[in-house]
Amino acid sequence: MVRSGGQSPWVLLDLDGTVLDYDRAEREAVLGTLAAASLPADGDMVARYRQVNARHWSALERGATTAARLRTERWAELIVEAVPEREGDVDLAALASAYVAHLAAGAYLLPDAAEVVAELAGTHRIAYITNGLADVQRPRLAASPLADLGEVLIISDEVGAAKPAAAIFQAALRAMGEPDPRTVTMVGDSLSADIAGGRAAGLPTVWVAPAEQPDPTDPALRPEHRITTIGELPGVLRG
Repeated sequence: MVRSGGQSPWVLLDLDGTVLDYDRAEREAVLGTLAAASLPADGDMVARYRQVNARHWSALERGATTAARLRTERWAELIVEAVPEREGDVDLAALASAYVAHLAAGAYLLPDAAEVVAELAGTHRIAYITNGLADVQRPRLAASPLADLGEVLIISDEVGAAKPAAAIFQAALRAMGEPDPRTVTMVGDSLSADIAGGRAAGLPTVWVAPAEQPDPTDPALRPEHRITTIGELPGVLRG
């Protein structure tokens, strides 16, 4: 990657699904939250929650909802869909708070993430960018070995804009000291959030995706590089 003025280039890393194992953290948090509320706690409920949650996060990325609404409305929708007989019988605010507490404790890393980020920190400056809630993402990152390797953490909840919005990438670049965007590589697993947003901001992009996932046909979603695991990232950045 291009270096500017003799300074180390930046790597802007998405967190969930790229270096943090969000699937595991989410599953454990959903099951723990439901069980504590005497609601069905099984694989079917986890699957239902994920479908509902994905719709709400998609709405957030489009600017059609807010993080504050998302916290409780996803649970309200889940109750109506899965256990309608409990509608009106569940304290949604308490359920949402319990879930956030459970999720904030899930600081699980994906394979090779710690080693890769530590390696990159020797040649690059590290920043993190995430669509998430601050009281979930900050504790999770702080409890992981990645925390001391990064200089910047940008969270959509704190910025008031979610990837792929230009505002969150502008906030990241400001926090980095306004480097040339061409020296900042965006790495993430989401085409719609990480790759689309990074490309629009003028950043080189690396998409982390399973081999079986098809390449995007939309040029706006086409990354400069594609890898199947984070372990391949150092080789890509060495060029």
